[in-house]
Amino acid sequence: MTYTAPVDAAGDAELLALRAALRNPSTIPSLARTFPHPDKRHWARESPLPVRLTRATRRLAHNGAMAPEGCTAGEMERVRTNHRIRIDVLKDIMKTLWSFRLLGWLPSDTLYLTWSQVEEFVAAGTQRPADTLDLIPDWFTRRHTADELKTFRDGGDA
Repeated sequence: MTYTAPVDAAGDAELLALRAALRNPSTIPSLARTFPHPDKRHWARESPLPVRLTRATRRLAHNGAMAPEGCTAGEMERVRTNHRIRIDVLKDIMKTLWSFRLLGWLPSDTLYLTWSQVEEFVAAGTQRPADTLDLIPDWFTRRHTADELKTFRDGGDA
């Protein structure tokens, strides 16, 4: 048997309201739902495949895939696990990035190009133009200043 403390008339109404509030589900979302949980994976792992390939391409390009020395094994493993990419796809990305570099493109060019565009340029054998303004998308131009865009167009990292 549970014990309930005697209350006065004002406390009785408050107690009844409290009991009703505890029995009914809240309409306000819980703060605990925003905390990290093992079932909630990192957002990059759940993206569609073309987005994961583009992100992996950018990461690898800036970590040595377009240099003669190449990437470290740890960096390749990190990209593979973070973006859920199979090893054969990772090898294709590495080969494509090296071919992309041999065509005169730079790692900074991968910041505004998607994986499919990189593949198309390599398949067509397209050399890097002197000015890449026509290739830079609008969303990228809105994020950067005119000086930074000039640096990107010239092939440098802003």
